[in-house]
Amino acid sequence: MTNSIGDVNLRTLLQVDTLLVLGLMVMSNYTSVLRLKRKVYATPEDYALNHAAFPDTPRVVNADDPIERSRRIHRNHLENVLPFLVLSLLYALTNPSDALFAALLWGFLAVRVVYTLFYSRSMQPHRTIAYTLGALIQFSIALLTLRAALSG
Repeated sequence: MTNSIGDVNLRTLLQVDTLLVLGLMVMSNYTSVLRLKRKVYATPEDYALNHAAFPDTPRVVNADDPIERSRRIHRNHLENVLPFLVLSLLYALTNPSDALFAALLWGFLAVRVVYTLFYSRSMQPHRTIAYTLGALIQFSIALLTLRAALSG
């Protein structure tokens, strides 16, 4: 079996995609930490486990509630990072130039990191700009992959 880890694009793919998956894992755990810290649990059985009374009235969610904000960030990551993982792998199979491949993958990672920071700090329009840049990178990768597949 040959060792393909020497391939620059494969190393970039492994690095960026692993960091993106770690980011998904961190967001999930961050939401859990916020729930525990604020004693706001997801289900009645969670309240029972933590020896806390289940609220009689439904909790009114504030748009700036850190728990809900964290959940929305995590959901947005799932909606964007998971397709990117597939696209980046497919793009790697087209044998793209090392520089362009690295720029697109590291660029996507960078805008996802700043998107998270902007969203967690309620910073508009910065959040939308970061999101849009990430979407443009994904769209570019999809078009480049499709072009390579059709010309091929």
